[in-house]
Amino acid sequence: MSFFQMASIGLSLYGAYEEKKAGDKASAFAAAIGEENAKIIERDIDIADRQIEILGRNLELSNERKGKGFNKFRGAGTAIYGGSGVELSRGAPVTVELASAAEFEYELSVDAYNTSIAILEQEDRKVEAGMRANVSRMGGQAQASAYAAQGTTALLTGLGTSIGNASDYGMFTQKYWDDFSVS
Repeated sequence: MSFFQMASIGLSLYGAYEEKKAGDKASAFAAAIGEENAKIIERDIDIADRQIEILGRNLELSNERKGKGFNKFRGAGTAIYGGSGVELSRGAPVTVELASAAEFEYELSVDAYNTSIAILEQEDRKVEAGMRANVSRMGGQAQASAYAAQGTTALLTGLGTSIGNASDYGMFTQKYWDDFSVS
Protein backbone atom coordinates (compact mmCIF):
# COMPACT_ATOMS: atom_id res chain seq x y z
CA MET A 1 0.00 0.00 0.00
CA SER A 2 2.88 2.41 0.67
CA PHE A 3 4.23 2.06 -2.85
CA PHE A 4 0.89 3.04 -4.34
CA GLN A 5 0.67 6.02 -2.03
CA MET A 6 4.17 7.14 -3.09
CA ALA A 7 3.29 6.58 -6.75
CA SER A 8 0.07 8.59 -6.34
CA ILE A 9 1.92 11.52 -4.81
CA GLY A 10 4.69 11.29 -7.42
CA LEU A 11 2.20 11.27 -10.26
CA SER A 12 0.34 14.17 -8.70
CA LEU A 13 3.58 16.17 -8.48
CA TYR A 14 4.54 15.19 -12.03
CA GLY A 15 1.11 16.23 -13.33
CA ALA A 16 1.39 19.58 -11.57
CA TYR A 17 4.86 20.10 -13.04
CA GLU A 18 3.60 19.25 -16.54
CA GLU A 19 0.68 21.67 -16.18
CA LYS A 20 3.15 24.38 -15.13
CA LYS A 21 5.30 23.64 -18.20
CA ALA A 22 2.22 23.75 -20.43
CA GLY A 23 1.22 27.10 -18.91
CA ASP A 24 4.72 28.46 -19.50
CA LYS A 25 4.67 27.28 -23.14
CA ALA A 26 1.22 28.79 -23.70
CA SER A 27 2.49 31.99 -22.10
CA ALA A 28 5.45 32.16 -24.48
CA PHE A 29 3.20 31.48 -27.48
CA ALA A 30 0.72 34.18 -26.43
CA ALA A 31 3.50 36.75 -26.08
CA ALA A 32 4.98 35.73 -29.45
CA ILE A 33 1.59 35.95 -31.17
CA GLY A 34 1.01 39.41 -29.70
CA GLU A 35 4.42 40.53 -30.94
CA GLU A 36 3.93 39.09 -34.45
CA ASN A 37 0.52 40.75 -34.72
CA ALA A 38 2.12 44.03 -33.65
CA LYS A 39 4.77 43.67 -36.37
CA ILE A 40 2.06 43.07 -38.97
CA ILE A 41 0.21 46.16 -37.78
CA GLU A 42 3.41 48.23 -37.81
CA ARG A 43 3.77 47.57 -41.53
CA ASP A 44 1.00 50.15 -41.88
CA ILE A 45 3.43 52.73 -40.48
CA ASP A 46 5.95 51.92 -43.22
CA ILE A 47 3.21 52.08 -45.83
CA ALA A 48 2.09 55.48 -44.52
CA ASP A 49 5.69 56.75 -44.62
CA ARG A 50 5.99 55.65 -48.23
CA GLN A 51 2.64 57.24 -49.02
CA ILE A 52 3.83 60.54 -47.51
CA GLU A 53 6.96 60.37 -49.66
CA ILE A 54 4.85 59.68 -52.76
CA LEU A 55 2.50 62.56 -51.97
CA GLY A 56 5.48 64.92 -51.64
CA ARG A 57 6.98 63.76 -54.93
CA ASN A 58 3.63 64.02 -56.68
CA LEU A 59 3.24 67.60 -55.46
CA GLU A 60 6.72 68.50 -56.74
CA LEU A 61 6.04 66.90 -60.12
CA SER A 62 2.63 68.57 -60.37
CA ASN A 63 4.09 71.98 -59.50
CA GLU A 64 6.88 71.52 -62.03
CA ARG A 65 4.44 70.45 -64.73
CA LYS A 66 2.06 73.31 -63.99
CA GLY A 67 4.98 75.75 -63.91
CA LYS A 68 6.14 74.63 -67.33
CA GLY A 69 2.58 74.82 -68.65
CA PHE A 70 2.12 78.30 -67.25
CA ASN A 71 5.42 79.50 -68.70
CA LYS A 72 4.45 78.02 -72.06
CA PHE A 73 1.07 79.78 -71.89
CA ARG A 74 2.74 83.08 -70.95
CA GLY A 75 5.26 82.71 -73.74
CA ALA A 76 2.53 82.02 -76.29
CA GLY A 77 0.53 85.02 -75.09
CA THR A 78 3.56 87.28 -75.27
CA ALA A 79 4.35 86.05 -78.75
CA ILE A 80 0.78 86.53 -79.96
CA TYR A 81 0.36 90.01 -78.50
CA GLY A 82 3.91 91.14 -79.26
CA GLY A 83 3.81 89.75 -82.80
CA SER A 84 0.67 91.70 -83.57
CA GLY A 85 2.21 94.94 -82.35
CA VAL A 86 0.20 95.25 -79.11
CA GLU A 87 1.88 97.17 -76.29
CA LEU A 88 2.77 94.54 -73.65
CA SER A 89 3.51 96.81 -70.67
CA ARG A 90 -0.11 97.81 -70.02
CA GLY A 91 -3.69 97.03 -70.95
CA ALA A 92 -5.27 93.69 -71.88
CA PRO A 93 -2.05 91.62 -72.12
CA VAL A 94 -0.94 92.64 -68.62
CA THR A 95 -4.42 92.06 -67.21
CA VAL A 96 -4.59 88.60 -68.79
CA GLU A 97 -1.12 87.73 -67.54
CA LEU A 98 -1.89 88.92 -64.00
CA ALA A 99 -5.14 86.93 -63.94
CA SER A 100 -3.32 83.88 -65.26
CA ALA A 101 -0.56 84.26 -62.66
CA ALA A 102 -3.16 84.57 -59.89
CA GLU A 103 -4.94 81.43 -61.13
CA PHE A 104 -1.59 79.63 -61.34
CA GLU A 105 -0.72 80.59 -57.74
CA TYR A 106 -4.20 79.56 -56.61
CA GLU A 107 -3.81 76.12 -58.25
CA LEU A 108 -0.42 75.64 -56.59
CA SER A 109 -1.87 76.64 -53.21
CA VAL A 110 -4.82 74.26 -53.56
CA ASP A 111 -2.48 71.41 -54.49
CA ALA A 112 -0.20 72.18 -51.53
CA TYR A 113 -3.18 72.33 -49.16
CA ASN A 114 -4.68 69.07 -50.45
CA THR A 115 -1.30 67.37 -50.18
CA SER A 116 -0.82 68.63 -46.61
CA ILE A 117 -4.25 67.22 -45.66
CA ALA A 118 -3.37 63.86 -47.24
CA ILE A 119 -0.05 63.85 -45.36
CA LEU A 120 -1.84 64.61 -42.07
CA GLU A 121 -4.17 61.69 -42.74
CA GLN A 122 -1.13 59.45 -43.23
CA GLU A 123 0.43 60.76 -40.01
CA ASP A 124 -2.81 59.92 -38.19
CA ARG A 125 -2.71 56.47 -39.77
CA LYS A 126 0.81 55.99 -38.42
CA VAL A 127 -0.22 57.00 -34.90
CA GLU A 128 -3.25 54.71 -35.03
CA ALA A 129 -1.13 51.80 -36.26
CA GLY A 130 1.38 52.39 -33.48
CA MET A 131 -1.41 52.36 -30.92
CA ARG A 132 -2.93 49.17 -32.36
CA ALA A 133 0.51 47.53 -32.30
CA ASN A 134 0.94 48.48 -28.64
CA VAL A 135 -2.51 47.12 -27.82
CA SER A 136 -1.59 43.86 -29.58
CA ARG A 137 1.60 43.59 -27.54
CA MET A 138 -0.24 44.38 -24.32
CA GLY A 139 -2.94 41.84 -25.18
CA GLY A 140 -0.29 39.21 -25.86
CA GLN A 141 1.43 40.01 -22.58
CA ALA A 142 -1.87 39.90 -20.67
CA GLN A 143 -2.70 36.53 -22.19
CA ALA A 144 0.83 35.33 -21.46
CA SER A 145 0.49 36.40 -17.85
CA ALA A 146 -2.86 34.62 -17.57
CA TYR A 147 -1.39 31.38 -18.94
CA ALA A 148 1.65 31.65 -16.69
CA ALA A 149 -0.64 32.25 -13.70
CA GLN A 150 -2.72 29.21 -14.66
CA GLY A 151 0.44 27.10 -14.78
CA THR A 152 1.63 28.41 -11.44
CA THR A 153 -1.81 27.83 -9.94
CA ALA A 154 -1.81 24.27 -11.26
CA LEU A 155 1.65 23.68 -9.80
CA LEU A 156 0.71 25.08 -6.41
CA THR A 157 -2.59 23.18 -6.40
CA GLY A 158 -0.75 19.97 -7.29
CA LEU A 159 1.81 20.58 -4.56
CA GLY A 160 -0.95 21.31 -2.06
CA THR A 161 -2.85 18.19 -3.05
CA SER A 162 0.31 16.10 -2.84
CA ILE A 163 1.18 17.49 0.59
CA GLY A 164 -2.40 16.95 1.74
CA ASN A 165 -2.36 13.36 0.49
CA ALA A 166 1.04 12.75 2.07
CA SER A 167 -0.31 14.08 5.35
CA ASP A 168 -3.43 11.92 5.03
CA TYR A 169 -1.20 8.90 4.40
CA GLY A 170 0.81 9.83 7.49
CA MET A 171 4.01 10.37 5.52
CA PHE A 172 5.11 13.12 7.88
CA THR A 173 5.40 10.71 10.77
CA GLN A 174 8.33 8.50 11.63
CA LYS A 175 6.01 5.50 11.94
CA TYR A 176 5.11 5.70 8.24
CA TRP A 177 8.72 5.54 7.15
CA ASP A 178 9.53 2.81 9.63
CA ASP A 179 6.64 0.76 8.21
CA PHE A 180 7.74 1.62 4.69
CA SER A 181 11.29 0.44 5.25
CA VAL A 182 10.03 -2.86 6.66
CA SER A 183 7.71 -3.59 3.73
